Amino acid sequence: MKKTVFLPAAALLLLAACGSGNEAGEANFKKALEESGGGRHVCLPLVLDVQTPDGQPAFRNVTVGEPLLQYAVRDVSGKRINETAAKQVEILAKEGFYRKVKAQGGEDKNAPAVFELTEKGADQARGTPRGPLFCVGKQKIGKINWFTTPTPDNGFTVSEVSYQAELDAEKWADKLIKAGGKDWESLLEPGNRSITLVQTNKGWKDMRDLSR
Repeated sequence: MKKTVFLPAAALLLLAACGSGNEAGEANFKKALEESGGGRHVCLPLVLDVQTPDGQPAFRNVTVGEPLLQYAVRDVSGKRINETAAKQVEILAKEGFYRKVKAQGGEDKNAPAVFELTEKGADQARGTPRGPLFCVGKQKIGKINWFTTPTPDNGFTVSEVSYQAELDAEKWADKLIKAGGKDWESLLEPGNRSITLVQTNKGWKDMRDLSR
């Protein structure tokens, strides 16, 4: 009698182990997210806070990844300005993404500082219709906030998943962001994301990966 009870129980345990990767739960969903988005490059629009000599916001040559970065060193009264942007550009130059362009016509202390994108910097940039993005690190998956009960959808079983993700910034990018102050440091804070996961015979997968 004991043998008869034991065998079905073992069989049930074996089936549960084999199917565990397809169960809906935080562990399997986090694994799917890490396989899909964990370690994926994070590329962002990074706009320097630059003022013109007359105190107006500058709109040209201020986005990291543009062929030129340019900022005024002094205002109309001769006072130094754009010191935060100068620190950030210095970090980019030290990393080899930009190099300084020598001013023409001698050393004019009121001449703007101009830096040109290097080949290394161009490899780090991603062009978009709205301007360049600059890759600063990778995505790190945090906790699962919630998920919906798996339901059929066009022949698939899907679940909507909300989760936290944060930027795992490269060392130079961490310095760049912290040099930018509070507005930039928000880039390092965890944020909520959502995704649709699909149940497959190899576990849960990002729906976007299946369509590629």
